[in-house]
Amino acid sequence: MRRLYGRGSSINVQKVAWTLAELGLEFEWVDKNGSVGSIDSPSYRKINPAAQIPTFVDNGILLRQSNAIIRFLSRNYPEGNLYPVDLIAYAEVERWMEWQATDLWSVLRPVFWGLIRTEPNDRDMEQIYKNIKICHREMELFDDYLTDKTYVAGKHFSMGDIPTGCAAYRYFALPSEIMRRPFFKNLTAWFGQISRRKAFRNLVMLPLE
Repeated sequence: MRRLYGRGSSINVQKVAWTLAELGLEFEWVDKNGSVGSIDSPSYRKINPAAQIPTFVDNGILLRQSNAIIRFLSRNYPEGNLYPVDLIAYAEVERWMEWQATDLWSVLRPVFWGLIRTEPNDRDMEQIYKNIKICHREMELFDDYLTDKTYVAGKHFSMGDIPTGCAAYRYFALPSEIMRRPFFKNLTAWFGQISRRKAFRNLVMLPLE
């Protein structure tokens, strides 16, 4: 039995749901529509004391932290070909998964919260614009890396495209008049590739909320 806990609009839940879909694994989705009560309940805190999402259970194995869950699933179900066999490709995939969770998300998250989950009169636009500039610099690094690559691992889609793809969707979906995104040729081409994947369109390319 597999069970995923967390609302479908969460970037971290989307990462895991997308991975499961790419692997063709069936699972029960608990709290998909985002009932806050179920996450704050004592029963949920028993499996995730931090009351964070997602939590994933795979046949009795309890997992937390989205990128760690992606790694577990990709390695445990190698038939899905998400876990790179080539050592260099694996190293790059790990690098960019960590980049998404740390360098990029540390500046993209406050922009997302400021523009989507904060009322206009309460927004700190000075701080938002400051983080937007850093987002552009981070995306420029990723764009440079993708110069001669179709996907993060090189020629083949892998687990490395999932966290980066979820974050990139938010980057591109935020209001363009505020973001004023530069044109990144390689990033745009890569995003076009992953946008063709049905699971990405169905699970990640949703209205921001």
